[in-house]
Amino acid sequence: MDIHKHVIRSAAEAFDLEREELGRFVGEVAGELEAIGAFWGDDDLGVTFVKGEGGGSGYEAVTGQLMAGADVLVNAHREIAGRLGLMKDNVQVGDWNLVAVILSRLPPADPDRPVWGTR
Repeated sequence: MDIHKHVIRSAAEAFDLEREELGRFVGEVAGELEAIGAFWGDDDLGVTFVKGEGGGSGYEAVTGQLMAGADVLVNAHREIAGRLGLMKDNVQVGDWNLVAVILSRLPPADPDRPVWGTR
């Protein structure tokens, strides 16, 4: 198997750049929304919009979920870039035939157990 360290390094740099751009974009959009203020007003419809009604999520809850999801995505990009960097550094010492044997013996992935964004 041919492994090219410069390709791995390039992929790590791309994930790092995307992390920076995504974090900046999310921060800018959040700032723009905060600058608008309480655009929903303070009447009953506004409270329903913000808090939700009948078990449904309102603006407040959904905004929190979106920010948490964006955080997970930004952190995933940082983790991927870091792990690609480690992989690049360790690629020359790997016994790739043994790695292939180990991977071939792993059970198939369980679709009910997501890897990212869960704790």
